[in-house]
Amino acid sequence: MTNLFSLFKLDPNRKYFPKKEDIKKRAIKSYGIILFLAIATSSITWLGFFCFLFFVFGTCGVWIVEYYGDELDEKYGLYNFANFRGFSLQIFSFMLLGASTTSLSVLMICLCAGVNIIKSILLAIIFALPFLGIGLKFKTFNDSSLEENGEIVYEAGYEPNYYWPVLTICCYLGYTQCLYETSIINMAGLLISTTACFIWLTFPDKINKCLPFENRSKKGEAIYLAIALIIFFILLYQFTTIPFTELTGITN
Repeated sequence: MTNLFSLFKLDPNRKYFPKKEDIKKRAIKSYGIILFLAIATSSITWLGFFCFLFFVFGTCGVWIVEYYGDELDEKYGLYNFANFRGFSLQIFSFMLLGASTTSLSVLMICLCAGVNIIKSILLAIIFALPFLGIGLKFKTFNDSSLEENGEIVYEAGYEPNYYWPVLTICCYLGYTQCLYETSIINMAGLLISTTACFIWLTFPDKINKCLPFENRSKKGEAIYLAIALIIFFILLYQFTTIPFTELTGITN
C-alpha cells in the first residue's frame, strides 16, 4: 500500500520521510491540477468538481499521515531496523487509518445518487469501519506481534493487510444488509453476528489467549481468518431475507 500511494519513500539503510514542504508542494500540485481541469470543463459538465471533491476526500487522510510521519515515527516507531524490511507493520495500520477519509467520498456519492441523508451517513460509516477498525488498533497490528522472547519472528504477527480485506467483506455485507432487512429478528441477528465478527478480527491478540492454537503464526493466522469468514457467511445466509446482490440489481 505504501508503494501504491508513493507516500513513504522507504530506504532500508536509513530513516527517511519527505520534508513537510515537499509534501505540501505535492499535495497542492495534485489538487491544483484536478481543480484546474474541473474549472476548465465546468462549462460543459459539473462532473469535474465532483471528481475533485472525490479526490480530496479520498486522499487528504493519507497526506496527513505522511505530513506528520516524523512525529508518528518518533512516538510510535514506524521504522523498525531490527527487521529486514526496515519499517514496522504500524505503517500499514496508519495508512489504513488515513484512508478512512474515503468514507466522505462515499457519503458524497450516496447523496448525489439520491439516497436519503440518514442512510447515506450510515453507508459512509460502514465504509469507514474496516479502515478505522485496523487503523485505530495500531498497537496490535504492529511489530510487537512479531516478537517472541524478545526476538523478531518473521513467520508470525498480525498483518494489517491480511485482516483488513476480511474485515471489509464482513462489514460491507453484514452491516449494509441490515439497512435493507424488513425482519427485525434478521436485522438483530445480522447486527450481532457482524459485530461479533468485527471484534474477532480487531482484537486477535485478546482472543488468542482463549484459542487452542497460536493465531500469530502464518498457519494460525490463515485458520483464524478462515474461521471468521466461514462463520460469518453461515450467519449471513441464516439471517438474510433477500440477498444484497438482488437488492442492488446485480442478480435477478
